[in-house]
Amino acid sequence: MSGARRLLLLLLLTLGASAWSADFTVKEVQIELQDQHYQLSAHIDYQLSEQALEALSNGVPLTLEVHLIVEKTWHRFWEPLPYEGYLRYQIRFLALTGLYRVMDLQSGEEQSFVTREAALRALGEIDELVLVAQAELIYGERYQLRLRAGLDIESLPLPLRPLAYLGIGWKLTTGWIQWPLQP
Repeated sequence: MSGARRLLLLLLLTLGASAWSADFTVKEVQIELQDQHYQLSAHIDYQLSEQALEALSNGVPLTLEVHLIVEKTWHRFWEPLPYEGYLRYQIRFLALTGLYRVMDLQSGEEQSFVTREAALRALGEIDELVLVAQAELIYGERYQLRLRAGLDIESLPLPLRPLAYLGIGWKLTTGWIQWPLQP
């Protein structure tokens, strides 16, 4: 094998390894019935890739989105969903203060953190989110909660998007994960 091929193979293995070490993982999920409503509490572990970490440390805001769906286990595509919603959060490093700012894009609420780890941990906490009223679910039917968390590439600055679409370190998602929900 020529030196150029070895170098290319080593570069591909290095890029692949750094991308694979980054991952979004749902660590914990609790669905509880309180006050006639199903509520979700969850913890998502956001491990950013080297590319995303570099962009964040250079002041690029990253938007993380959690997509939630409550649906019948076996449903027809024309049936309405009892619940579908998005949670959108933005994390940004503020170089002047040395702080990480986390913003809830639904409410506009902001929090500041001294470390990136603390900011990412706070981003991953979902506490008592009201999903659907018990009365909206048909007793005896099987339902499920589906959840997917990921980095929103569309919210990146325009010059960075082509790199994010083509680069393996930017496709950060949990994939769809589901849990049963019984009324």
